[in-house]
Amino acid sequence: MMAAERGIAMGTARKANLGDVARLAEVSQTTASRFFNDPSKLRPGTRARIAAAVATLDFVPNMTARALALSRSHTVGAILPTFDHALFAREMGVAAEVLAGAGYALVTGSGDYEPAQEFGLVRTMIGRGVDGLFLVGLDRDPAIYDLLTRKGIPFVTLWSVDRDVPHPQVGVDHVAAARAMADHVLSLGHRRVAIVEFPLRHNDRARARMAGFRAALDAAGLRPDPRQTIEAEPSHAAGAKALHAMMAQADPPTAILCGGDVFAIGILLEAQRMGVSVPRDLSVTGFDDQAVSALLHPPLTTVDMAVAQTGRAAARHLLGLIAGEAPGGPAILPHRLILRGSTAPPSAR
Repeated sequence: MMAAERGIAMGTARKANLGDVARLAEVSQTTASRFFNDPSKLRPGTRARIAAAVATLDFVPNMTARALALSRSHTVGAILPTFDHALFAREMGVAAEVLAGAGYALVTGSGDYEPAQEFGLVRTMIGRGVDGLFLVGLDRDPAIYDLLTRKGIPFVTLWSVDRDVPHPQVGVDHVAAARAMADHVLSLGHRRVAIVEFPLRHNDRARARMAGFRAALDAAGLRPDPRQTIEAEPSHAAGAKALHAMMAQADPPTAILCGGDVFAIGILLEAQRMGVSVPRDLSVTGFDDQAVSALLHPPLTTVDMAVAQTGRAAARHLLGLIAGEAPGGPAILPHRLILRGSTAPPSAR
């Protein structure tokens, strides 16, 4: 062990620097720097030796100095509508893995479905020097796009896709997915169909799903009872409350379309407590295929929204934009109906 290395390890000398890492890993300082700036260009063995040296020396790079030198922070921001939705976390987890492989870190914030709060977070992240930004959905203050364009910050929007919008987008067509689910329920013979959806205000995904549900019902010549079209903040309790309100009506629905699994889970649990048999008395569908949905009794019919694929594709797209590639058109990923035991033809009753 070198004297400098021994001193650093014992805490009796200066902090390790990049040169120390390079010497211990037996690589050039340029190669050691590439480990932090562009690790994908290094051979696996070289990366392993440098990583071991970093661990041995407890080396932490000076990110501020590095950002100034490279005019790049190697940091990407993501502004989510909420931290309460498990699928946002899953999507960003996949994106973070892709970004880490290219030497980028991911920082997140929540706009709480409020345009002004999202705008403030965008300004904050630009001030922190992010190299790119993930935004969720297309429903926001247009001034955000103007600001990002003026500052030259690449961005990709997730979840929603609209062929008429020129911004880089990656996601699933919510209108098509919701219509496919409603068509499935109608094909089973249901005609009294209710809807439970997220609040439509400041949520283009919810509006798209509602449009898809209603398009299928309109095509079948059905007009939902306004009392059986409910907007609610997403929670199991909201699903349970919606079920109580609907089943108390003189002509309750035989099927409920939910804009999220969270509502459907609450409905299934409350139906058991109320003695309502699913799917004999009532069919229930979700939307987004949470991990627990397959474990319910009965397991939930829902929609796979290609969450992991979206996170991976969006990260690659954003890295390409940061590298100077031209933005492409919307990347529309395929949704998939997952038909399980919570849907069946309506009973004779």
